Amino acid sequence: MQLEGYRRPVIARQDYFDDEGSLICHGQRWPGQPAEESYSVTVHPQRFAPLHTVAQALMDWLLARFDVRCLQDPGLAAELGYTTQPVVQSVRLIPVDRACAPLGLVFTDFPGVLLSVGALYQWRFPICGCDACDDSVDELLDDLEEQIATVVTGHFTEILDESGAGLLTHRFDPDGIAGREISDGVEEISPERLARARAMLPNGGAWAPWPVRGA
Repeated sequence: MQLEGYRRPVIARQDYFDDEGSLICHGQRWPGQPAEESYSVTVHPQRFAPLHTVAQALMDWLLARFDVRCLQDPGLAAELGYTTQPVVQSVRLIPVDRACAPLGLVFTDFPGVLLSVGALYQWRFPICGCDACDDSVDELLDDLEEQIATVVTGHFTEILDESGAGLLTHRFDPDGIAGREISDGVEEISPERLARARAMLPNGGAWAPWPVRGA
């Protein structure tokens, strides 16, 4: 998906090596089962630093292109139930049109990024970050850009169905083409957040495109 006027910052590549001096090819490190000692360990967390660089560039682009307000919100991570790592910066971007999904970015010192969108959606980049997961940073950057692009172009849908056990569904349809759909139960969402979500969610669940400045 194209983000008009946005260009990803140039990322200086850094090589990482294992204890034997062999180059680590992150994203394709384990052809089979990861090594036992790689679980719950991140030897080179600094390789995720481009997430901060790109998230900041995306935020600058969003503020320049769209009619939104930017609020520093140190309590955003706690509101989202995130307590895993210390927070470096957290901001909310709120479009002037309430039919558009608000967006939050939390920069953690791992380094990583927590994205929140709309009433209840949130996603971590990376989700875990341990050496066993072997995340590709390039793929994480692609995913972060695509999720934000999908939201601001009005192809993000959020449906709260509280009949039966309760189900929350988020759908990302880049360029209007069927894409990612994520469904989860609502039992772990606090009554306060659910009440706010009910008041925020648009009819039918489809959030509107963000308004462009000067349009």
